[in-house]
Amino acid sequence: MNSDLRQFDDLRIVSNPNLDENLFTLIAILRNEMYFLPAFLRHYRKLGVQRFVFLDDRSDDGSREFLLEQSDVMLLESEYRYGDQVDLPDAIDRKLILPRILYVWRALLQEKFAVDRWAVQVDLDEFLHLPENTRFQDLLPELDRENATAVWSVMLDMYPANLSDLVTSRSQPRIDLDADWYFDGEEHLQLRTSSTPKMVYPGARARLYQKFGVYRHYHEYGLGPKRNFFSRMKKTRFGNRILEYNQLQKPVLSKWRRGGLYFSSHKMSMSASDRFLLPMQHFRFTGSLYGRLERALKENSYSGGSRDYIFMAMLMENMQRRGGSFLYRKSNKFENFRNLTQTLNAKGF
Repeated sequence: MNSDLRQFDDLRIVSNPNLDENLFTLIAILRNEMYFLPAFLRHYRKLGVQRFVFLDDRSDDGSREFLLEQSDVMLLESEYRYGDQVDLPDAIDRKLILPRILYVWRALLQEKFAVDRWAVQVDLDEFLHLPENTRFQDLLPELDRENATAVWSVMLDMYPANLSDLVTSRSQPRIDLDADWYFDGEEHLQLRTSSTPKMVYPGARARLYQKFGVYRHYHEYGLGPKRNFFSRMKKTRFGNRILEYNQLQKPVLSKWRRGGLYFSSHKMSMSASDRFLLPMQHFRFTGSLYGRLERALKENSYSGGSRDYIFMAMLMENMQRRGGSFLYRKSNKFENFRNLTQTLNAKGF
């Protein structure tokens, strides 16, 4: 284990401590995710996950009790909280975007449960996709042959057709993966050798922030003069400057090496494949959004001081006033993996 991180390792296993370490593993950090959990487990079990390692940040919505009942789930807990900032050694602190326990947790979990083994690490609103009848295990021999130790994913925001659909789904206790979900049907990322992918399209949230005037408030949060926001947004679509809040790449599959680090949720020290790009359904615009907004703004515990949730709240308010639709001319209804390859958001398959 990275000796500089060992001092923060207070992780305690509270269920199924003896699950076979050779089982293909998914690692996740969660708090109050019953909205996603049943569908999340079904989805990833179908993709070949055999062991789930969940670190629960004091859930009080039934998530903890639900996970304790799952025979393939190892549940952990910590005295730290998701949003805690920690005093890291200078050598590590300089590499991390913020000295948050979240990024320490991500590395610690890999060190404890997936050293020299391929494993998935995602959030509960992130659903990766593979070609039909394919499991993660089918991909691993190819990755080993090219000596890759990580695989990038592109985060594709899923959204309903209209704000009224989002409001209606607010009363649903669980996500409905079979509902009509749309995504921006443009190539978002281009893979590069020995580098993070190049963003060539900033994604649905950036498009909606622009369309519904959220960009006017950009300067209020220390992100630059508002007169520059639109031009920066426009340039981003052609692959120039990437907006800080809108990172779309994420390393989700890795073969961890001892001493590895997460610099942020979107970048790690492992060397990633420049051949494979895994598509991800990112479910931010769901019925659970309203509860997340309320919690994030109250607790101020999310990345960037809940900045993006402030923007999301503005977006919902502006869309409500204008009766807005999420759709635009290149919106694609999600149907299957073919949708993702045709829009160049799945590569290497």
